[in-house]
Amino acid sequence: YGATAEDFAEIARINHAHSARNPYSQFRTPYTLSQILPSPTLHHPLTKLQCCPTSDGGAAVIIVSEAFLTAHPHLRPRAILIAGQHLATDSPTLYDGSAISLMGYTMTALAARLALAEAGVSPLDIPVCELHDCFSANEMITLDALGLCPRGKAHEMVRAGDITYGGRCVVNPSGGLISKGHPLGATGIAQAAELVWQLRGCAGERAVPGGASVALQHNLGLGGAAVVTVYKRADGGSSADAVAIPQGEEEGGVGYNPAVEARGFTRAQVEKVRSRRWASEWALGDTQRKVEARF
Repeated sequence: YGATAEDFAEIARINHAHSARNPYSQFRTPYTLSQILPSPTLHHPLTKLQCCPTSDGGAAVIIVSEAFLTAHPHLRPRAILIAGQHLATDSPTLYDGSAISLMGYTMTALAARLALAEAGVSPLDIPVCELHDCFSANEMITLDALGLCPRGKAHEMVRAGDITYGGRCVVNPSGGLISKGHPLGATGIAQAAELVWQLRGCAGERAVPGGASVALQHNLGLGGAAVVTVYKRADGGSSADAVAIPQGEEEGGVGYNPAVEARGFTRAQVEKVRSRRWASEWALGDTQRKVEARF
């Protein structure tokens, strides 16, 4: 469709720039196009700084029913609604000889269309999106498949600055897989965490200007499935209207805002939230030691 090596590199530049604002990112160093383009080529036009790293990480979400939320009304201002979600698998277009099809374009487009319809949202209504950018080429393809731009115009969206702050849709405010990191099984939930923080209004300097009332998530596994999820605030509001959470009650009462500050945790905090029935010392392993070493 006319995308150049510079267009793919620009996607990586933006993700690395976003990553500098994320305390959980594996890489927090911004890079210029003049650094990204001449970095070692892995497969033309992709250079090393356009490819996700080998990563380790973890993430978690708590899902509750509407009945639970009704019984605990004080949680509603923090609750985020899964307004639409769809999983799609590969179609016969996988074998049509196109690299775009091979990367899951058709299944992503189908999952996006159905999830957005379920949520009653247009792609043009999306102000913030976390998508599966394992390589800059994947982001280019996915922008198109999600409907964030007309077919074949993703590179024009990139050139116009419409995938970052000040543009039409902030894509991967976390830094994405390219720079935040790609810990495989934890990647999708990490995307969800970022979008929850965005909608709650606690994402700090990563927050979408003007606030957000809806967010879009795309996750992918080649060979192959794609999941697209649409989130909304459960109270129907916008992150711009979010009420500040009192000091000491932030995100579960940990005493700070984990969306903007990465801290370790104590064994006492671990015991407070681990399952009393299914807790396993074997599963915990040396995690506590690793956390203490990191923080």
